[in-house]
Amino acid sequence: MSRAPSAGPALSSLLRLLEPAVRQHRPELAPPLDRLGAAPLAVEEREALREALADELRARGLGPDDEPNELGRRIEAAIDRLGQL
Repeated sequence: MSRAPSAGPALSSLLRLLEPAVRQHRPELAPPLDRLGAAPLAVEEREALREALADELRARGLGPDDEPNELGRRIEAAIDRLGQL
């Protein structure tokens, strides 16, 4: 995966959450994930990546009370971040 050299820690944190979510829930999104930080993504691509994170949130990011656990809070922040790119 080639990334922009100035991607920074925020993008690295986002990618640490996105990569397993895409691999597990939406493997067809690997190409736009590979371009994240190196080239602009279409609105539809960003939304699809957000959906992959939402799938991960439902799978692993909620506690027994259906409230976000620590991972869930990080996933929610990543969903918000992707909406701002």
